Amino acid sequence: MNRAFFLHINEASVASSFRILAIAIAVLSSSLIAAPGFAQDALAPTKTSSDNGSLSRYVPDDALAVAILSPENWLNNSMLEMFPIEVVRVQMIEQTGIDPMDIAEIKIVVSLDPQTMQPEFGAITQFTDSIRFERLREALDASPESMPVGSHEGYAVEGPPGTIVSMIDDTTLYVGMAGYLQKMLDAENGNGDLPFLLRSMSHSSGLTIAMVTEQVRPILSGVAMQNASELAPDLQPLAQVPGLTDAIKIHIDFNDESAAVRVALKGTDEVAAQRIESILADSIVATRVLAIEEVSRNLAESEQSRAMREAIDRYANRIADKITKALQPTLRGDEVALEMEPELSVATTGVLVGLLLPAVQAARTAARRMSSSNNFKQVMLAFHNYHSAYRRLPAPAITDADGKPLLSWRVALLPFLEEQQLYQQFHLDEPWDSEHNLPLSKKLPSVYESPGVPLPPGRTMIQAIVGEKIGMHPEKKTSFRDFLDGLSNSILIVETNPDAAVVWSKPEDIEIDLDRPLRNLGNARDGGFHVGMGDGAVRFALRGIDPDLFTKLLTRSGKEVVDHNDW
Repeated sequence: MNRAFFLHINEASVASSFRILAIAIAVLSSSLIAAPGFAQDALAPTKTSSDNGSLSRYVPDDALAVAILSPENWLNNSMLEMFPIEVVRVQMIEQTGIDPMDIAEIKIVVSLDPQTMQPEFGAITQFTDSIRFERLREALDASPESMPVGSHEGYAVEGPPGTIVSMIDDTTLYVGMAGYLQKMLDAENGNGDLPFLLRSMSHSSGLTIAMVTEQVRPILSGVAMQNASELAPDLQPLAQVPGLTDAIKIHIDFNDESAAVRVALKGTDEVAAQRIESILADSIVATRVLAIEEVSRNLAESEQSRAMREAIDRYANRIADKITKALQPTLRGDEVALEMEPELSVATTGVLVGLLLPAVQAARTAARRMSSSNNFKQVMLAFHNYHSAYRRLPAPAITDADGKPLLSWRVALLPFLEEQQLYQQFHLDEPWDSEHNLPLSKKLPSVYESPGVPLPPGRTMIQAIVGEKIGMHPEKKTSFRDFLDGLSNSILIVETNPDAAVVWSKPEDIEIDLDRPLRNLGNARDGGFHVGMGDGAVRFALRGIDPDLFTKLLTRSGKEVVDHNDW
């Protein structure tokens, strides 16, 4: 299996789980409102009953995660009385043939193939009445031709290879991978880790999520520890949580005018659970400090009167103290729960969100920076795979017989980024803006995206270093042996400023002036920009990096001494 794809599945896709842990404290402190007695309900195993058994129905023994949604109570909740439910209901009926009021339950199951580590998934929806399947197929743009899937018929739809839609019976719909359908239908009261976990939980309405982490714990832990530096220092111990966790339970529901959210983490043992409890408790306190500091900074920069600033500051501290006191992890054996007993009104919750938004925004910024870093890692891995195949790096441009640049190196790298299908759509003997190739310039591969940075369609900030003395040679072949300064001391690609973004398929990259090496660099992210080194490492260059040091990192064979601690 292509190693680039393996990393994409195991790092890019799984990294989102760690990002949830990284921002959980800030988000939960504004929205976690659990009912009294939650600790008993969420943590204590219960005797297997028909209700508990139904949770594990359709869940294979090797399943990794399941999400169960029963939306009926949500749609009738007073919190949504201002939401245009009637309009949405008619739109769904007209466009898909499905009345959302007829949805009894949606169960989504995800597994990882132990051999390939590729995801398998399926979703079974139970309706209280029959649906108009033909209308739904039309809305999903399903294939008109059916295919046999066990004893059922499936219709191919857009999605990962093998994705189908199928009716199990008049009121049961399946959407997922063709090979996973029978596996889900055969699963009932299994003995696997996830079915066993589900039998210790209850679900009557709302959303229930359960995940067992043993299969992916090394990946989650590795990604978390690798990206711990993206968090504030006092929050970095959160990176230890994935390595200490065996399972995750989440339940979200609306009750009258409050939202109930229940979260429990099952440790690998009781000692691990105690460590999780300690980390979460310390992180809640640290988040309170960060949030209040951000509020204070915003107040200092505002035009409010001194009296108003002091009043807002007192209110923020009072509410933050109340939340910090209420939002404390509860330890029970090898499980830790996050709960808040006081019921807060919608208005109060809105105020809390506003006060804590800076902390949440900071976490979101860190997550986007993490995603951008991962994109750089995928590109650098593709460079190395290309070099292994051709004994050289891709040329800065795909050219015609006369040497005229036609397409970017980013196009040449597509087969090594799991984008073979897009690569084959290009006419490599035509320029990027030819009648055929120009529409493809709008199809920006996700690996060339810059998360969190608004750019015109088809533009990228990931650009190569090209020059006679730096990066890739502009005309002749470049190989790793040309980097006499060492691959770890040589920059190959950079993250430019947004206003220097280029069309991804166009043979254009940043022009480096060694007298002003940081021109068009430094504003990609708060604090700096990403660079990809020749050895495949991805570094974050601070905005204030010494220009002379940066010049040394740009040259291929300048024979300069570089101290990596300086940046």
